[in-house]
Amino acid sequence: MDTQRESFRRYKFVTSRLGHSPAGLEGMDLTQFMHGTPAPVMMCRNCGTLRRCDDEPANYEADRYDPALLRHLYPRYLRAFQRKRTHYEPLLPPRAEVLEIGSHIGAFLEAAENWGWKPIGLDIGADTSEFARRQGGTVKRIALTDYRPRLRQPDAVFIWNCFEQLEDPRQSLEDARRLVAHHGLVVLRVPNGDFYRERTADRRGWLRALGYNNLLGFPYLHGYGLDSLERLLRSANFEPTASFSTSLLVPPYPEMSPPLSEEWRKLETDAEHASARRSPWIEVVGRAFA
Repeated sequence: MDTQRESFRRYKFVTSRLGHSPAGLEGMDLTQFMHGTPAPVMMCRNCGTLRRCDDEPANYEADRYDPALLRHLYPRYLRAFQRKRTHYEPLLPPRAEVLEIGSHIGAFLEAAENWGWKPIGLDIGADTSEFARRQGGTVKRIALTDYRPRLRQPDAVFIWNCFEQLEDPRQSLEDARRLVAHHGLVVLRVPNGDFYRERTADRRGWLRALGYNNLLGFPYLHGYGLDSLERLLRSANFEPTASFSTSLLVPPYPEMSPPLSEEWRKLETDAEHASARRSPWIEVVGRAFA
């Protein structure tokens, strides 16, 4: 994968839709990523999993975000999670204890409360954790390995949009397995490595989908396809029970003009109607077994 060329293409893609070059924190999660610099991306011949070969360790504690932009984007994130209600609310009983790893700005925490659950977020980012608390979320700035439930084990662990950035994803799944209640759930949401590496006949449409789904330059440590993700779950004693095709949660543009909104809605609809093996992002549910 030529991530240097793709990173340049990503910058042009974003600036053409913004109408200007992003300035300062405006480019966070658009052109600025923790693993956003060009680096080799290797593929395992046995399972097809992708691995970015970055030399610099991640430091998410120091990630900076513009609070005004987060306030502007928050309703979009909340709506995106609320749309997932039909998939996830039936999986857990009312007042279920839910733990979210990488709770970001707290939109899922609010959605989970609306579904009748009792959510807690873990996030090491200073700016994002503070913002989530201001929205009313319960957030602890600790890693999963340091978390100890106060009253009872969580019924489910959700790892949205950060599992692919973990240095040791297998260990994180094992930590989640030890933590969840008997027959508890884990939910993973990741960019689809198979979609990224398997070019389609419609190259222009494929590149547009990569651009909107934050896949150009592959700014992630790991890239899983559905099959490799399910194997990983089973290796940590979770049985995959459901998978969903999806797209990037929210394009983090400050403003979504009518042309951008129309372009995004089409891509979003295409992703939701694709199979989980061929959508830009995938979500997988696993249930703990002995």
